[in-house]
Amino acid sequence: METVNVTVRMERQTRDDAAKLFTELGISIIQAINMFLKQAVREQRIPFEVAARPIIEYGNESMEK
Repeated sequence: METVNVTVRMERQTRDDAAKLFTELGISIIQAINMFLKQAVREQRIPFEVAARPIIEYGNESMEK
């Protein structure tokens, strides 16, 4: 299958953090991006929830009330 080059601009820290994570997972950034795009095409949607609400951090807080 023919391949094409794609240029993406992102924050350096994001790229570095992603590269570290994907290296630990045994894949490259390119492989991770391809996985994301193939999953999006297969599902015909962004393959994770996208929301405008704030992220709830649970950290050290107990979830019990």
